[in-house]
Amino acid sequence: MSWAIKKEDKYTVYKPVNLSEEELIHAFGLLDPTDHKIVDCSEVCFTEGVKKIVSQNYEAHLEQHRSFIVVVETKEDLEALEELFIVVPTISEAIDYIYMEELERNI
Repeated sequence: MSWAIKKEDKYTVYKPVNLSEEELIHAFGLLDPTDHKIVDCSEVCFTEGVKKIVSQNYEAHLEQHRSFIVVVETKEDLEALEELFIVVPTISEAIDYIYMEELERNI
């Protein structure tokens, strides 16, 4: 299994099990964009290949009107990635972001 998965009512939290670039790219390629996701990438090294596949997943989720929130550990990652996809520093903030987006979609 490529992911440790925790399913909740309104979203699912994914945490990669293997952090090699090849395995990460493969694991992200398997994600289905039809539900709201929080992806815990706090231990991930964002190479260009990883950034590209995460961005593609983000775009696919947007097309389906689904949330795709990435959790990163460092301020540097937040600043470097915030223009590519939604990044937050904690799972708690990611959960809040999903509920906020859901409210906006219902207005």
